[in-house]
Amino acid sequence: MKFSREITGIAVIDFLSGQELGKVKEWLLDKSGRFVIAFVADGGGWLPQSRLFSFGEIAGFGRDAIMVAGQGRQAAGDPPALDGRETCRVLGKRMLSADGTELGIVEDILFDEETGRVAGWRLSTGLIDDLLQGRPVLNEPLLLTMGEDALIISD
Repeated sequence: MKFSREITGIAVIDFLSGQELGKVKEWLLDKSGRFVIAFVADGGGWLPQSRLFSFGEIAGFGRDAIMVAGQGRQAAGDPPALDGRETCRVLGKRMLSADGTELGIVEDILFDEETGRVAGWRLSTGLIDDLLQGRPVLNEPLLLTMGEDALIISD
């Protein structure tokens, strides 16, 4: 299991050519919030561009790099679509219960590197609470409504 922030900012390397394609910028989930389906890498150079990689293109997770099979594709849209499928950004969004109680702001996601299944959500409840009590992690599977501004847990 990996937290997404642990592997954000590391190099993305094409497994076949050894070419560095960029650095991991963000992780994207499916509309149900159950699976990581893609990530975006920002490339360097004179004309930097964002590239989108499906989760299936990942050949391996290392401490220093993610190895991919392929060059990815240009990331287009906000958030970028993957082969016509919508993707969702979740970091920084509010997580609410069905009765309207705010549980916190999504700071990180925990996922299985083999399957992409989301296994947990690290939430922030505010700077003081985070320092005093730590950031809570919800580990149980959640039924979510993935909204533009908030994630809502269904009962």
